[in-house]
Amino acid sequence: MKKLLALFLVLGLLVTAAFAYEDVVKVNVSGTGYFNAYLDEEGIDLEGGISDLSVSISPSSGSVTAPATITAEFSIDVLGKTASLSKIAITTDLFDLTYYNDDIYGDGYVFYYVGDRTLEFTPKLGFEGISLTVYFADIVSETDLTDATNNTNNYFDDAVALKLGVTNLDLLDATLFGAFYDTDTNNATSAYGYAAHLNLTGKDILENLVVDLAYAYEATSVYLVEAQYSKSFEMEPVTLTVSPHFVYSEGTPTYYDDDSIDDDDWAAPWNSKFVEVGLKAEAGVTDEVTFSAELTPTYDLDANSFSLPVTLALAYDSDMAEANVSASWDDAVASATNVTIDANLTVTAVENLTVKAAAQYKVATNELGYNVDASYVYGPLTTGFFFGTLFDSNSDGTADINDYFTWYLYLKASVAF
Repeated sequence: MKKLLALFLVLGLLVTAAFAYEDVVKVNVSGTGYFNAYLDEEGIDLEGGISDLSVSISPSSGSVTAPATITAEFSIDVLGKTASLSKIAITTDLFDLTYYNDDIYGDGYVFYYVGDRTLEFTPKLGFEGISLTVYFADIVSETDLTDATNNTNNYFDDAVALKLGVTNLDLLDATLFGAFYDTDTNNATSAYGYAAHLNLTGKDILENLVVDLAYAYEATSVYLVEAQYSKSFEMEPVTLTVSPHFVYSEGTPTYYDDDSIDDDDWAAPWNSKFVEVGLKAEAGVTDEVTFSAELTPTYDLDANSFSLPVTLALAYDSDMAEANVSASWDDAVASATNVTIDANLTVTAVENLTVKAAAQYKVATNELGYNVDASYVYGPLTTGFFFGTLFDSNSDGTADINDYFTWYLYLKASVAF
């Protein structure tokens, strides 16, 4: 708590200085304050706090005559007990320099969330369609300012990377990412590796074509080749979309951290060998009703096996209600009875009152799950009720069919600032 009070004391002094010296410093604070109340089978619980809180400090452009603008951003945890520096950004006419007090994303194929402290340098080249970014990631702390010897530390226990973007080509945009790094986190030893990733994204007549080539050497070589394309054909009243996709890879580089994957579950397809063709036909039955059929024949090159996922769906969409029913097979070739049927309904017949209902039935195991979720919004307040057996019981982001039902009432309030 002392750190938090100290932070706000500093911010207060900066704000005072801003008024005293005519807009010398700008302080911006943003975030969300929230309050939740729950009642379920086991009792009543309250929770609240501040989320996504960000504090930034920067000089006013109207008062600063120096050739650089400096911005500092802070973050405070949800309970408001500790504060920490998030980043310091320096902007000039010649370059941008940003220090992150955290790991860095870098590249999604060969350099995925690396280091504990990182530096990003972007020179302003002045060439249209060409960009350059240099990264430095501090993987292991190795300096000792009170000791002039180097008896234990390895000099380079870090990572450097470079990203070059080219967008002035006629048919393709290209991004080349290369990195050199130490894969050994022991500060007395080293095991150097290097990696590169080339991304080609089509435009004009090659629109929707994406090619990724990735390579890394870390004691052994690993590589990945991926190509995908999508094309839609209008054949009234049907729209047919064809999406071929090919992947062949060997191994996975050290600095690809699957644990850092976001909620969208995207991951570069390392350790994959397959070719598939997505085929989706969609037709508007009426202005409000749409039918679609989707199948993705897939051949696993490594396992020498074939699978055929299939999904049939019927959707309804109007001003007051949305509904859809779908039947999906993980593999229609292996087991025709392994079918999952999903149904969802959302009704907003009364303003601010929304009622949602969902059901799922698995044919092979004769499992049925369902839920109802009703909510009412009144200004910043949302109150509602949930009941059912279809819910995310293991917190993996996917609703599961459970052999018991749960219910709860809730009251939520939030305000953004």
